[in-house]
Amino acid sequence: MFSLSQAFHRARRRRNRVPVVIFSLRNAHGLRVFSDRAPSDRSAGLISPTLADGLFLADGARLAGLGNQALLERGARVLSFGRLRESLAAQDGQLWASLRQEEAGSLTVELSNAGPAGRKPFSRMEALEGMLGAVGELTLGYPEVEPREWLTRFRGQVHSYRLEAERVSLGLRAL
Repeated sequence: MFSLSQAFHRARRRRNRVPVVIFSLRNAHGLRVFSDRAPSDRSAGLISPTLADGLFLADGARLAGLGNQALLERGARVLSFGRLRESLAAQDGQLWASLRQEEAGSLTVELSNAGPAGRKPFSRMEALEGMLGAVGELTLGYPEVEPREWLTRFRGQVHSYRLEAERVSLGLRAL
């Protein structure tokens, strides 16, 4: 089930609007945010400097890392958002209970492994951190809507991947 805000719904109904689609990958080391075009600070979940209100220092830094998540990378690395599979099968009997999930939802995403000066970011990530078990999230929204009101379309854990010289394909299974 999806929960949409009024602002999201209004932005969605405007003609010729293409949503911003963000794929984020989180592990114990931090967060990576990717899109098919360079994600802005706002869509990556970064906030502009705020007033010093006791949680923040005057220069905008958070006190003692309160609620911080390390942003390790953000960029336009998505080659394909691949396939999002969800299936519901009907059971005989009650109307509300007639829908049950037949299989866990899954998502396949292809990301670019090309980097500056021959560096391969996902090859490095695999060597240092590992990719299996990382949590991926597919979110979509519109620039004028607050990121906290964006639609989280899928959330799952990396259960398989195929690492090649120029790309990595991640297989995620719903949590």
